[in-house]
Amino acid sequence: MTYSFGILTVDDEENLCRIISHKLKKSGFRTFHALTGEAALHTIAEKDIDVIILDYMLPDLTGLELLQKIKIDFPHIEVIMLTAYGNVENAVKAMRLGAFDYLNKPSELELIKDVVVKACESKRLQLENQMLKEELASTSDHEELVFQSTKMKEIRELFHKVKETDASILILGESGVGKTALSKWVHKHSNRRDNPFVSINCAAIPDSLLESELFGYQKGAFTGATETRAGKFEAADSGTIFLDEIGEMPLAMQAKLLHIIEEKTFMKLGSNSYRSVDVRIITATNKDIKMLMKEGKFRQDLYYRLNLVEIEIPPLRERKEDIPQMIANYIHKLNNKYNKQVILSDETVAKLTSHDWPGNIRELLNMLERLHIVHSKGVIHIQDLSDEIFRSQQQEQQQEQEHEQESKGTSKKSAGQLNLQKVLEEVEEDLITRALEEVGGNQTRAANLLGISRHTLIYKIKKIK
Repeated sequence: MTYSFGILTVDDEENLCRIISHKLKKSGFRTFHALTGEAALHTIAEKDIDVIILDYMLPDLTGLELLQKIKIDFPHIEVIMLTAYGNVENAVKAMRLGAFDYLNKPSELELIKDVVVKACESKRLQLENQMLKEELASTSDHEELVFQSTKMKEIRELFHKVKETDASILILGESGVGKTALSKWVHKHSNRRDNPFVSINCAAIPDSLLESELFGYQKGAFTGATETRAGKFEAADSGTIFLDEIGEMPLAMQAKLLHIIEEKTFMKLGSNSYRSVDVRIITATNKDIKMLMKEGKFRQDLYYRLNLVEIEIPPLRERKEDIPQMIANYIHKLNNKYNKQVILSDETVAKLTSHDWPGNIRELLNMLERLHIVHSKGVIHIQDLSDEIFRSQQQEQQQEQEHEQESKGTSKKSAGQLNLQKVLEEVEEDLITRALEEVGGNQTRAANLLGISRHTLIYKIKKIK
């Protein structure tokens, strides 16, 4: 699936519209044309338009009037003014109103195409910047510690005592309780705060690739190793490395991790020499690690090296007094992110607080964002929380658990059989394709259906090849 930019030519000379559209269509663009300003506005509302080539003189209004309307209602569209009545004053007005460029008639078709290409490149960069901002905002949403419960206050006090040390920390707890957020908090408040924080999920990487991911490899170490690559430990030198789902690490890798902890050295794949490394190691797991040791699946000596400080984070259902503050904090962040003014009624907060949240904080935040998306402003009342929402959340959790059980036999597949990034990309492409098909190709409606912004959807579409 590939994405092509949509170009609308607006000119009362129909033949000129067709010529420009034909030229751009041959270059891979989606093309449309309109003979009046009203027809142009109708096309913009119905189609996904990225760039408009706009004539200055139209039968019903001037190009500057239409440009002003477009920039108010559709600010994401780039507009190129095209006119036979060109003068400096009109050019200045057009640029002040937000035109991307200004060309005089007659203009060579190749020149028009070149300007359109530049406008599309400008849009692509805007989308990438918007995407980065959203990703940064999304990342920061989960990094602050928000709680009122006595147990979490005790955990924070313990972390305050050890944050400036190099003691290894083992964080236990169910999926979604905030293990990653706590590890980032420790790093940010430690004497390593100005150095890298590197995170890796041991369960997400096939055994055959985990060693090269952690330690890196030399050029020629194996087929396809065309260059020397640094691993996660080297990247985290002088900083902190967070090994999530450490209970999934194979025994052979556990021995090498133990060597790093004891000797402060590691060896790249294909190398014959050790390298020194200075990292603080924080690990986490949702498994019963003591049971894994009894079953011979986790090394006892490694466990005692990793748990100089051992913390178990209670599930959200055991610290419900934290939920109201989490809700207030996250709704505030969403309001800032989407420029909205949405609040939850006291009854709604009470209802959400009474829920057990089997998916813990991750599930709660997901629910809040879904509620926030469908409310443009005002108060979210308790009647907005249908039982179906909670049932769907519980069903998703059950399906996830069933999927995890089914995947146990396949999680050890070779790299050739399982490529996580490829699978995720295929799932994302399928969801985007289905959403676009369901709404007849309208990107705004498709973005709403997927629960993301239109800018993010367009960016993701452009990345799909």
